[in-house]
Amino acid sequence: MSTERAIREQPHGTDTAFETRDFYLACFLRCAGYELVNLRDEGRRKVFVFRDRATRRADVMAFYGDATSVRPLAFAATIKDMKGLLHNG
Repeated sequence: MSTERAIREQPHGTDTAFETRDFYLACFLRCAGYELVNLRDEGRRKVFVFRDRATRRADVMAFYGDATSVRPLAFAATIKDMKGLLHNG
């Protein structure tokens, strides 16, 4: 089962969302400026839902290919924030 997918939120709208279960990818996307629009339950797991961008595929591939960077302290702070969302949200 894939840990990520792009979805259309509105049948006739232009807003699309991108979902992932990958915690560290979600942290990277937050650091890269993606808007987190929802955190939903899927059984015992959580799914991070972001507003999609045209560059998302390239950003995700760069993350998994170790071909991108974010500010280390911002990434660490985002990890703490996202863990807070998981446990308190």
